[in-house]
Amino acid sequence: MTIEKSQSEIKQIFADFRDPDDKWKYLLKIAKEHKGMEPSLKQDKFIVKGCAAKMFLVPEYKDGILFFYMDTEGGESTPLLSRGLGALALKIYNRQKPADILTAKPEFFQEIGLQIGLTPTRANGFASLLKQIYMYAKVYSLIEN
Repeated sequence: MTIEKSQSEIKQIFADFRDPDDKWKYLLKIAKEHKGMEPSLKQDKFIVKGCAAKMFLVPEYKDGILFFYMDTEGGESTPLLSRGLGALALKIYNRQKPADILTAKPEFFQEIGLQIGLTPTRANGFASLLKQIYMYAKVYSLIEN
């Protein structure tokens, strides 16, 4: 699925929310559904710097596609909101070509109103996660050329 298609589907999900708390319920739901990663991948070199919660983001580049594995220190149990934000980002950027990630607009998350209601710490952590995704995409795009 393309980034644009993923964003369109997520935009529709958020547009259907009737109550402002529905977005948080959705993030908690996808946090619980997120598969996570093997504990052996949870290495310090993969910690997303700037997150209040300990979050790991591991890239894998295979056949021109960038795969991401993300999890939080507590896995399925905690911190669920941070894990949900990470899972949402992966719904868009996972299994994409690095060049496609680099042309995607991160403003999408503001368009769906995600920044409204996030604590400054969570907003900074989410921005750090997105920055890390784009950094990996930049590095792997150089490998492609």
